[in-house]
Amino acid sequence: MDAANLKGHIERDGFCVLDQVIPADSLATVCDELWAAVKRNRQDSEAEKAKTQGRGHRIGTPGVVSMKQMINEVQSFAPYLADRRLLDLIESFFGAWARISCTDCVVNLPGNERGYWHADWPYNQTNASHIPAPYPDAVLHLSTIWMMTPFSAETGGTLIVPGSHRWPHNPAAGTMPEVDHEAPYPTERHVEGGAGSVLVYDSRLWHAVAANKSSAPRIGLLVRYAPWWLNLNPTLFGRPEHQAMVVETGGKNYEMMPLKREVFDKLPQEVQPLYRHWVE
Repeated sequence: MDAANLKGHIERDGFCVLDQVIPADSLATVCDELWAAVKRNRQDSEAEKAKTQGRGHRIGTPGVVSMKQMINEVQSFAPYLADRRLLDLIESFFGAWARISCTDCVVNLPGNERGYWHADWPYNQTNASHIPAPYPDAVLHLSTIWMMTPFSAETGGTLIVPGSHRWPHNPAAGTMPEVDHEAPYPTERHVEGGAGSVLVYDSRLWHAVAANKSSAPRIGLLVRYAPWWLNLNPTLFGRPEHQAMVVETGGKNYEMMPLKREVFDKLPQEVQPLYRHWVE
């Protein structure tokens, strides 16, 4: 489908899937490098998670391991971040000058627990920086999940509630008494797609970690795209908004370390503008 049709799917359902963004002949290498980096940095990632939990915040799901700012460790996926099909879709919402606001890797280990319903930053009401509900009915942020391994009900393909992106609230903070944010929702479904495909969704869309019932890790790369005018400073270590809204309040937030200068300098020319705002 062209960008106009894909945009229509997101406007109506909240999501769409682009097939084979990462070509088959590159997929195994990229996937192996991501999984190796997650394992190599797991102890540090778990320690940071424990600090947030120690302040009384819920973060993470048992059996799920992750690593933030993966681009600092692995760059083999970088050329595909500016895939023309993907950027045409992003720009159909935001125009030129979109920026990447998240590059995380998340792995559902076999037997992991189910997560809770939430929306991504800046709509997650448990974050120190968030847009207060009720939300305006406008697309302010787009999230993507890159399927490094196949996504299905068996492997723990992300759970979503189609159409929930048009609702003015989400249940992450437990402030919707009519919805149990820990329980299955009547219209939920698993995201399904082959390895190398990319789920693109409105960041307001309700979604949750799904249990991986297979015997192999389910590996996903989370990349979010923001328009140039969305203030990302509350998510960036060292910025005044992050200091005031997160550090000084002891709050929980989506957070990211700066991109290393030597990594940025080696990125493909067409990818560098997506990260320019983050360079240390």
